[in-house]
Amino acid sequence: MKHRRLWAPVFGAFIVLAATLMLHRVASAQEAAGQAPMRFYCAARVASLSRVGAPGTVPSIWRYELSGDFPTSISLQLTMRTTKGWYRVDAPSVTLLQDNGLYLSDEARFMRSQVHSPAQFFELPAAAGKPRYIWLSKFGNVGASPQSRCPAMWFHVRKRLAANKTSMHVSGWFRAHHVRRLNASVYNARALPPAGTLPTARSVAEPARATTCRHPFREARVDKVMPPSYPRFYRNAGYWMSGEVAVEVQVAPDGRVAGRVIASPSGRKFFDENALYAASRTTYFPKIGLCRPVPGYYIYDAEYGPV
Repeated sequence: MKHRRLWAPVFGAFIVLAATLMLHRVASAQEAAGQAPMRFYCAARVASLSRVGAPGTVPSIWRYELSGDFPTSISLQLTMRTTKGWYRVDAPSVTLLQDNGLYLSDEARFMRSQVHSPAQFFELPAAAGKPRYIWLSKFGNVGASPQSRCPAMWFHVRKRLAANKTSMHVSGWFRAHHVRRLNASVYNARALPPAGTLPTARSVAEPARATTCRHPFREARVDKVMPPSYPRFYRNAGYWMSGEVAVEVQVAPDGRVAGRVIASPSGRKFFDENALYAASRTTYFPKIGLCRPVPGYYIYDAEYGPV
């Protein structure tokens, strides 16, 4: 085993109330399932980033996706550290859409509630190199000046490597091994850039606080591990089965577990429950961005087999 907004305000208030009730129902359902609801800090997060076209093409075009907690439209800024310096691009209007998915694992069919943006694009100048880290630095309502409403959430751009069976940490936003989506998503990873002018990133100065520590960017890490254990119910009943569970753990800036949900279930109740328990009992070091602790995520991966 191993781990790893006379009517407009009223209408706006109604929308906020409806969203609050919806989130409360989702949270209640998660609690009933033994999952602690995620306590998100920001209106949206960068969930994927990929280059469009041939690697040698300059300027380069990049496609990204945002994920959020409920459908909305926002304006934002993307700030990034690239291999050649620091850049920022404005995204004046991005729509987040409900994107609930039906998934199939090796042993179970399940629904996952999600909110995604359609594919978004921006252009990097030839002198910019490649993004290394990217985050949403400001938020605001569409048409308004973006407001800083939450801590920056950092997304480390890296290659997706094959799963390392000896490693507890798994690369990527989600580890969803052996899981296939059965219905279409609002996000199309092969979408092409729009025919009009793309938002272009501009060079900005390096934030002063980025140089105040040795490691200005660092992913959330495990401190002390609570390894998964084979459920006693299965053992006592003579059931010797195998299974894998991926738990997405939200790590607060102080390192505590702010929420956990199953990203990839095993299809077996006691495996899933044990993985949730072990992930919540594991302690973590927070994610570091510009030398400050910021909200982050960790994928705790548990494997079960006969012992």
